[in-house]
Amino acid sequence: MSRIRSCFVFILLLVVIYVSHCNAYPLSTYNRWIMDEATGQRVKLVCANWAGHLQPMIPEGLDKRAMKDIVGELVKHKFHCVRLTYAIYMWTRYADENVNATFASLDVPEVVEGIAKNNPSVLSMTHVQAFDAVVHELGVQNMKVLLDNHVSEPMWCCDDDDENGFFHDRHFNPQEWVHGLTLAAKHFSENHVVVAMSLRNELHGPRQNLKDWYRYMSQGAVAIHKTNPNVLVLISGLNYDTELQFLRRKPLKIDLGKKMVFETHLYSWSGIGTLKLKEIWTKQPLNRICANNVKAIDYRAGFLTTGKNATPLIFTEFGFNEESSSVEDNKFLTCLQTYLLGKDLDWGFWAFQGTYYIKKDQVQVDESFGVMDETWHHLRYPNFTDKFQLLQRKNLEPISKDPIVNILYHPLSGQCAQVNDKNEVELGSCKTKNRWVRGENATKILLHGTKKCLTAAGEGIAVVVSDCEGNISSWKFVSLSKLHLATMNQHKGQLCLQKDSNSSTIVTSKCICVKDDSLCLDDPQSQWFQLVQTNV
Repeated sequence: MSRIRSCFVFILLLVVIYVSHCNAYPLSTYNRWIMDEATGQRVKLVCANWAGHLQPMIPEGLDKRAMKDIVGELVKHKFHCVRLTYAIYMWTRYADENVNATFASLDVPEVVEGIAKNNPSVLSMTHVQAFDAVVHELGVQNMKVLLDNHVSEPMWCCDDDDENGFFHDRHFNPQEWVHGLTLAAKHFSENHVVVAMSLRNELHGPRQNLKDWYRYMSQGAVAIHKTNPNVLVLISGLNYDTELQFLRRKPLKIDLGKKMVFETHLYSWSGIGTLKLKEIWTKQPLNRICANNVKAIDYRAGFLTTGKNATPLIFTEFGFNEESSSVEDNKFLTCLQTYLLGKDLDWGFWAFQGTYYIKKDQVQVDESFGVMDETWHHLRYPNFTDKFQLLQRKNLEPISKDPIVNILYHPLSGQCAQVNDKNEVELGSCKTKNRWVRGENATKILLHGTKKCLTAAGEGIAVVVSDCEGNISSWKFVSLSKLHLATMNQHKGQLCLQKDSNSSTIVTSKCICVKDDSLCLDDPQSQWFQLVQTNV
C-alpha cells in the first residue's frame, strides 16, 4: 500500500510540474521579442480584449454563459491571452463591495437574473473576487492574462471630455492611480496566470503633455515593477495610444530590467499620419492609403522595434465592425494585417465580448466589434477563423536555427497559397507546409525544397509551379503598397496575381491601380499578396 501511495504522490508531482511548465512564467524581453524564461523560446501574445472596466466592474458576459464555457470559446478560437480590463476605482474605492449590491444600484434585474442562472456564485462575491474567479478559470484553461488599467472611474472609454483621460483630470488623480496599480500588482504577485500589466489605456484629452507623461508613467511603471518584478510592464502613448514618436528624441529612462514593453492602438478612424477621417479609406487610392498608413505606424510606434535599443511593441487594440459591411473597416483591417504579419507583432483584438451588462445607461448592449455574437455562443463574423489564422501563428522565432523562408499570403481572405496535385497554386489553410524562396536575382519564386518555380500561363489562367529551367516568369512587387506581385507578359503587359472570383484558384490578371493615380479608386485587395517570413 505504501508503495502504491508513493507512486501516486510521484505521479501527482509530475502533473504539477507539467502544469507549471504549461503555464510557463515569467516572461521577459530580448531585443524586440517577448521570451519565456523557462524555455528560452519566444512567446507570441495573441490576445482578445475582455472588458471588465465598466460600471458593474466585473468581466462581461457572465449573464450569458458559464464562466468555464466563455473561457472555452477563447481557447476554441485560438487565443491564448486575454487583455483583461479594469477600473482603478475598483481597487481604491470599491474593492470590498458586493457584486449583487452594485447591480442592484444600477437597477438591471435582467442582468442579475442571467448571472444567477449561469454563474450564481459571482453575485455573492466582491468585485475583486469576481476578477479572481475569472483569472483562475483562464489559468485552468492555460490562458495568459495581460491586466489592463482601462480607466479610473468605471465607465465606457473614451471621449476627449470624459475627465478620465489624462493626469489631473477629475477622475485621474496620479497618486490614486499609482496606488491602484500597486494594489493590483500586489494582489496578483503570486498568480502566475497574470504575465503582464499595462499602465493606462488610451491617454487622451486636452490636458495631455509630455512633462506629465514622463513623470507619471515612470512612477506607475516603477511602482508595478517594484511590487511584482515578474510581470511585463506595458507603456502606452498619447492621443488614444497612437503616438509614441516623442521617444525618438527622449527615451524613457527607467530601469525595469527586461520587463519594458510598449503598446499602441489603431482603428480605421484613428487619424494617424494623413488619415484624418474614416471615410478617407474610400476617397483615395487604396494602395496609397495603405502605404501612408504603414509609414505613419512605423514613424509613430513601429520604430521602437528596430535598432540597437529595440523593444517589444504590442498592438493591444485594433478591430472592425463585424456585423456590417463597413468598406472602410474592411480595407483598414486588410492593410493592418499585412503590417502585423510583416513584423510578426504580438497583438490584442478588440473585442472578445459580444455584449455589455450596461453601457452609457443602455442595458444588455451588443458589441458590434465583438468576436462573439449577442448570445456568446457563435462568432459574430463567420470568417474570423480564416481571416486571422496566420496572424495567430508564431512565424518568427529568434533562437531558431532554421532558414528564413516565406508563406505566400492573401490578406483579404486570410488564406495561404498551396500547390495542388495538378501543380496549380490555390488558396487554402495556412497550415500548408508549402514555403517559397526567392531564386536567381530575386526575380524567381521557388517552391522551397524543389526545383519548381511560380509560373504565369496568361491572363485569367491558373498560376502553376513548373521546372525552373527555361521558366520565363520573373516576379516583383509593384504599387505603393508593395502588395501586388506582378510579372510581365509579352502580349498582355504587366499581370498580377489575383484570387479567382469563383474559386480558390490563383490566376494572373491585369493589375488594378498599381500606378499612383488619384482617379483610380477600384478595389485592388483581391490582388494583394504578401511573402510572410517564417523560420518556424
